[in-house]
Amino acid sequence: MNKTADDIGPIIEREIAKISEQDLIALIRKLAVPIRCEQRGWDYGKPNEEYPCWIFAEHPESNTAFAYTEYGFGPSSPWGLLSINGRYMSMGMDSGWFVSLEDLFRESMAWEGSNPPDYSAG
Repeated sequence: MNKTADDIGPIIEREIAKISEQDLIALIRKLAVPIRCEQRGWDYGKPNEEYPCWIFAEHPESNTAFAYTEYGFGPSSPWGLLSINGRYMSMGMDSGWFVSLEDLFRESMAWEGSNPPDYSAG
């Protein structure tokens, strides 16, 4: 089944509901953009292979888009950091993909807050 922006919104909201830190939730809401799908190159597959990545937030200061996908790294780490524009427009490396939306934002350049003492990106 092909997903639409209406399908992705509830997935994002379920992840936000798991976050207890209000400053982090506020950052996610502040950086939110209308959900859109971009086809991004998958560097680990066949030549010119692309997958849909759903962009839902952006941090222009770091040229970073926040994305969700079920492809590429998506089955195990569906939350990714992508370039908004420039030379590197593929899905990137596994180090830019995370298990949770919370990890995605905590590990981004947009997050300037502290992390809990026992925090470790999943």
